[in-house]
Parts: sequence; C-alpha cells; structure tokens
Amino acid sequence: MINTSITQPLVDKEIRELERDKRIKDGSQRVTSTKDVATKDATSKPLFDKQEILGEKQSLIEQKLGELTNKLLSGLKSGEQGPNMPRLLQVAPNLASDVRELLKALEGNEKLATFKEALAKFIKPIENLSPQGVAQGIKDSGIMLEAKIAQSLEAQSLPSKIKELLSQMKNTQNQGLKESFLKLPNDSDAKKSISDLGALLKEQKKLNQEIINNSPFKALDKASNALENAAKYLDKLSNLGKNLSLKTAANLLSHIESSIQNAQKSANNYNLNSATLKDARAIREQINASANELQNALNLLKNKDSNFKAFLTRYDPNNKQNATLKEALSKQNEPKANHIRINIQTSNTGSTPHSSSLNANPAQNASQNASFSQNATLTQEQNSFKNINLSQFKEATSSEVNTPNLQGKITELARALTSLKNTLSPELASAKSALEEIKSLARLTKSAAKSIGAIKPNNAEQALKELQSDMKSVLLNLKESTQNQSSTQNIHTAAQRLLTQIEIHQLASFAQNSLQTYLPYHWDELNSSNLSFKRGNKDKFYARIELSFVKFGEIGIVLGLAENKFLDVSIQTGNDGFKELILSETKSLKRALNELGLVVNNFFVASKGGKSAYEHYGDIDLGYNIKA
Repeated sequence: MINTSITQPLVDKEIRELERDKRIKDGSQRVTSTKDVATKDATSKPLFDKQEILGEKQSLIEQKLGELTNKLLSGLKSGEQGPNMPRLLQVAPNLASDVRELLKALEGNEKLATFKEALAKFIKPIENLSPQGVAQGIKDSGIMLEAKIAQSLEAQSLPSKIKELLSQMKNTQNQGLKESFLKLPNDSDAKKSISDLGALLKEQKKLNQEIINNSPFKALDKASNALENAAKYLDKLSNLGKNLSLKTAANLLSHIESSIQNAQKSANNYNLNSATLKDARAIREQINASANELQNALNLLKNKDSNFKAFLTRYDPNNKQNATLKEALSKQNEPKANHIRINIQTSNTGSTPHSSSLNANPAQNASQNASFSQNATLTQEQNSFKNINLSQFKEATSSEVNTPNLQGKITELARALTSLKNTLSPELASAKSALEEIKSLARLTKSAAKSIGAIKPNNAEQALKELQSDMKSVLLNLKESTQNQSSTQNIHTAAQRLLTQIEIHQLASFAQNSLQTYLPYHWDELNSSNLSFKRGNKDKFYARIELSFVKFGEIGIVLGLAENKFLDVSIQTGNDGFKELILSETKSLKRALNELGLVVNNFFVASKGGKSAYEHYGDIDLGYNIKA
C-alpha cells in the first residue's frame, strides 16, 4: 500500500525518538500552562551554550552529515567492484529541470497527488526571481533539513537577532575573545544573559583598546587605515560618477601624498636587521617599492604627464625575482605565534630593559598622526597640485573593468603595511581583530536585547509541520512511498537522483564550512546552476555562482562583500562573446549596484582561458581558495 500522506515517516519517527530521549535525559516536562507562563519559562532559560561556542560539542547536524559522508563513500567504494557504480552516480545536475520531469511523471497518479502539489511549490519560474524568494527557496531546498531537525529539538524558539548573535559568538575568530565567553554565568535567564554579555564586551573592548594604544607599532596601523580610507573614498567618488572640482581633486591628491610619506616613515622606523625578521624585511621592500611607484605617479600627475599610468601596475606575485616577498606576503593573514621583544627608545622614557630585536625611533611619533580627511580645505601645501589636469585625475581614479587605478595601488600599499604590522606584532593584530568583532557583537547584543520578548517555547507539532515544506523531507517520503512498486519505479528512481544531488550539496557545504545549493528556479535557457555562500572573517561574506547556459555557455562569478557595502566582483566566462556582452553592460550593472548602496571596489572580467575567477590577483579578496 502506498503512503499518500506527507508526515515524514522517516523524519517524524526520528524527531520523536530524539525528543523523547532528550526529555528523559533532562528530566523536563511539557509546558501545559498559559501562554504567559510558557513565554516566561522560555525566556528564563540561559541562552549561551559555552561548550558549543568553544567547538567542543558535536551538533546533530554534524553527526547526520558525518553519517551521510560515510554512507556515500561506502556506496562508491562498493560500486567500484560491481555493477552498482552507474546507479550510484545517478545525480540531478539540473535539479530544477529534474523536479519538473518528476512532476510530469506524477501527473495522473491520484495516490501521489499530494506529493505533486508539494513539489510544485519548490521550483519557481525565473520571472519570479526576488531576494526574498531566493532566501526562502534556499531555506527549503533540502540542504538544511538536519539543521531544522536540530532546531526543533531545542527548548526555545529564538528570534533571528538572537540567533545571529549566537552564531557570531560561535564563529568568532579571536581565541581570547572566545575563551572570555566562559566567564558568562551558567544560570542566567535570557535577559541577564544578554546583560552579562554586554558587560563582558565592554571589558574586552577596554582591554584590547589598551593593547592598541600602548603598542609601539600603532603607527603602522594608523598609516594603513589612512590609505584604506583614501582608496575607499576615491572608489566611492568614481563609482558614483560625481563631478569633482579642481580644488577638491588637488585636496585629495595632497592628502594621499601625505599619507604615502607617513606610510614610508612608519615602515622604515624599525631596525629589521635580525636574521629572524627576514619576512618583515621583504614586506618592507614591497612597501617602499609601492610607495615610490605611487609617488612617481603623483609627480607625473602634477606635471600633466600621461605616463602616470605606467606606475599604476599591480605587484605580480608570480615574478620569480620576488619569491622571498611572495612567501612573506602569503603569511600575512596568520599573525606569528612567537612574540618579538622590542627595545623602544624615545626622548621621554629611554630604553626598556627587554632584549632588543628591533628598535622604534622617535620619528615614529610623528608618523602616528597619519590621517585622511575628506573635508580638509586647500592649503599652501597643496599648491603643487592646483594646476593638475582634471581629466587625468579622473582617468587615474577610474573604476573601469580590468583597468589599474590609483586606488588599487593605494590599497596594495595599505595591505602591505597591515602585513608588516601583523608580522612584527601579533598582539596588535589580535587586538585589532578582537576590537572589530567586539563592535559587531555589541551592535547585535543591543538588537538581541530588544528581541527577548519574542522568545517562545518550541512546539514539536508545529516544528513537524514546518518540516513538511522542506524538499529533502518530501523526497524522502516520496521515495519510501514508491519503493517496491513496479508501477512507480521511475518515480522512485527520480526521487533518489534528486536526493543524491541534494546530499552532494550538503557534503560540499559540510566540507567547506559554507552553504552550497542550487538555484530554486526553472529557466529553459539554463542547463545547470550551483550557488555557494560563505562567511569569512571580520564581517566579510562571499558568494560563488556557477551557471551553464544553453546559448552562452558557462560563467563563474565570485562576489566578496565587506562591511555590508564594499563589493569585489570577479567574473569568468566560457567564451569571449559572452565576456564582451558582459563588458558592454558593465556600467549599467555597476550603476545598479551603487543605487543599492554598494561600493564596487574591484570588478574583473575574463574568459576561462585567463586567470581563474577564484584565484584572481591579491587585491581582490574573494574567500574561495580551496583546491581538491
């Protein structure tokens, strides 16, 4: 007999057993009192699971995906020696198209009509594309089924702001900050938990700010920040197409020149002759080279010489002559574990009694004042720029696709300064990183505090109903309902192919600590689709989009979003015609992105015969660098 209901015979049974086991273990009872009492009971529970934050607790999701990994690998291994390999490799590369084929197979089968109705909700026409629709489609795509099961077993249903706070606490990159969460009381209710976290963050902010203020290397940090701000401001002006006056352009160039000079002073204020500072010396060489190139470009702009473009080239890490520098720069994202002891000499304090590996001289104090101001007025210092060619300035700061510009070279210098800072002072690098995360956590803590009243006790029956809107859940039920039925063998096989594809997406997500899925829309011009989302450090988010079109061929797009507004775009097409089509519409695309409040820092387009869209040159941070 065919089961025609969609009550998750597999998932339902598992959830009820897990819920029963958890209730027995915890000694908890169902809440049968009034709504107010139930809400009070939900908010009286502690919010922070410190074992989970520290990564010592294996979640149900990880257990399930681990089992899934073993299942698929065992199947593939056994298939290598038998006739099962072709069957095991039956997947649905164009999942949306396969769902439509399955819907056709279900037509006329009254016993399976409920499944047809459920599946029809998952795949929408591309004309209905919308941010909200994509988000909901991904949520119901099947790759989050195990996450939904885990959530249904929790005692509380938490508002989105609190979930976001807990997620960021769990994924914090600073180990010291993560360990500080252990100081939170174990028995606090929700309101006090948020209050305790706020107090802890204030304490951590003060501690890390003191490390930054007392660091002898903060001049490097200030110089780097000044250059980054200059580059971002130039990008914003260029992308928004604002008309600049000659006075404003002169003002900007003068401050850029001043920032470059301060950057060089900051980098050269330390004695790096020690054999252990080989990496630091290589990075400083790059800083001086980049600063000199920038200064040469500015001098040519002063003289209205069009040769300034020759100095806006980007550093090529593949150059064999720069092998030492390439190795040094590759380490900049991971501050060294060993601490460098320093001897700081100033006119006020003299020498400290530490062993000397490098020295900071008094000139460092002057370079600590490096800053970039967008509102400064034209001064005598800027007279050397007052006769610049305004059209040349616009050309130097243009953000046209694949075109080197002034802000790209400034960013290169800023990142080299940051690399030097991280190499010389892991304490400062760690404090800076922690401070940025603390600011973000503090904002989320305030939002979470306002959401406490929305915490509700979980309702198991309601959770089961929500699971019915999940693609994998429906397919599991359809597969079970059609097994051992000769008349529905084609439907059973189709459901299995779709499940295999969803599980492959789950495995990829699990392995790369990301979220990989398919586009939940059908499009006759599209052969296949693949979407990946990943969260990086310091509020950075990445998306990778791979599409295969019937007419235009393949395209790979990688997006990197920082601070919710700065966007890096790298596009790689399967043929030159498609690339030229994209290039012809680039201005319209960038204008549309700007209208959404996004600042396009970098925009790169190439054919697949060129550089990989996922491994493009270093000034685009795109987060995807895993090879298998």
